[in-house]
Amino acid sequence: MNNLKWIKVLLMFLVAFVLQVTVADWLKIFDHGPDLVIIFIVAVAIHHGPAAGCLWGFVAGFVQDVYAPVEWLGAHTISMTVLGFIVGQLEERFLTLNLPAKMGVLAFGFSICDMVYFFLTGMGKDVGTSLFLSETLPECIYTVVIGSLVFYLSTGKKKKHV
Repeated sequence: MNNLKWIKVLLMFLVAFVLQVTVADWLKIFDHGPDLVIIFIVAVAIHHGPAAGCLWGFVAGFVQDVYAPVEWLGAHTISMTVLGFIVGQLEERFLTLNLPAKMGVLAFGFSICDMVYFFLTGMGKDVGTSLFLSETLPECIYTVVIGSLVFYLSTGKKKKHV
């Protein structure tokens, strides 16, 4: 990536993080809101591969860990880094860049990120399962809906060269 792309990605991160801590609370439905930072990490990993996905996953997770309770320090960093790597690997090797595939990758990535977080914070199987059904699943659906809008608007209409 050249310097201009790095600056663009940095600005996208700042916008996603600021929107997450300000606007996302207003978008909550039944106390479940979208995770705009995960949408950002998935978008970066899809467009720039696993190395950039890991880097920005680490940065985003570290910033979220600064605001998290001290006893779980590092859990967001590890789970977001794993998310960036896995999504970058899946996109590079298996999926095309169409909207349904991006939505599937986003849902898969969100679920993996939460499962890794539950594992790192030491939640038991029964607590993790109930949290998955009551928290992860509704937030995943909401994030995929918002993410599909972001992906659709970000791709725009590209001209085909003949």
